[in-house]
Amino acid sequence: MHRFQGRAATIGVAAMAGAALQLSGCTADPSSDTGNVASASSSERGTTTVTATAPATTTEPGSTSTPAGTGTGLTSVDPATFTAPQHPDAYTWNYSTGGQYRGLCVSGGDGVTCTGKPAASVPDLTEHFPGRPSAIELGRAGLRYTFVEGIPGGPGVLETGQQVQIGETRCSKPNSSTLECRYGSNSFTITGAGQTISTSGNVLAERDYSNHPRSGGGSSADSQSGSGSSSGQPSDYMGASGLVSGVRTSDGRLVTASTPSCDGRGILILDSYVEASSPQQGIADLLDKHSGAGFATPGQCPSLRASLNGARVYPIYLDYGHDTATLCQAKASRGGNARLLTQTADFSDPC
Repeated sequence: MHRFQGRAATIGVAAMAGAALQLSGCTADPSSDTGNVASASSSERGTTTVTATAPATTTEPGSTSTPAGTGTGLTSVDPATFTAPQHPDAYTWNYSTGGQYRGLCVSGGDGVTCTGKPAASVPDLTEHFPGRPSAIELGRAGLRYTFVEGIPGGPGVLETGQQVQIGETRCSKPNSSTLECRYGSNSFTITGAGQTISTSGNVLAERDYSNHPRSGGGSSADSQSGSGSSSGQPSDYMGASGLVSGVRTSDGRLVTASTPSCDGRGILILDSYVEASSPQQGIADLLDKHSGAGFATPGQCPSLRASLNGARVYPIYLDYGHDTATLCQAKASRGGNARLLTQTADFSDPC
């Protein structure tokens, strides 16, 4: 479900499940399951932000020494070719290095994040989105392993013999089995059918948000002290692609995203937040409005619609377990939409 927030390497293409790339393509009208949709249009959304990633080493073992993105004889592609759907300030593109599956790159103008496979020596992510990293982020401060979710496939493909320059970042395809990206003295290369990632330069620690100064991050020490964004929201709970895993309400409570089981239990959706430029604050405002409610990440279960016109939808809800009678009584008194959390795309109201 990548993350846009911040910008991409701010596109800390944060989006918010596991280490694998997941594409959110559901754009059906969620009026039947979003309660009172409170948000803004997709044009108000910021760019993606990737969160997460790797060992606090300066150069990864096995890193490439070949300068990335500096090949000659390459054809330059206009970045506008890769403008992301629903995100006019961001860019996405696919690439191939000879394998069965295409890779994906996301940029917000001051960095880039591309999917690939890290070396076995790269440790798992351990923070809010634990698991194997499946992407590499490159920004002004260095490189960081992360994952991408929630980002549709790119509108175009960076072909062999092409390069694209976005801000200070240059990515190129010098041959059919290689993708190279460079920002200053730092670079990464993705090669072969397995899309193997190698790096050259400064590899940031998992909680080092130096690539995302606008999200309130800084050094790893800042992050570990619990610093938040300028709005008071905890920046370390903003995941890949800007997916939100935690917010702070007006009374100072930290509310983290819940993960209800898709076992037929019933929930009452009191409201829904449709992703806009400040998703953490938007979710926090709705939690303030609905006492006792929690929130879940978009599409937590197949019976919860994940998006509206490309914008992710966070349900604000109460969980009634398997007590459907009490669920329907609550709906009668509080309003909203009742829903059974199941493994099928059934959006019907049990009340």
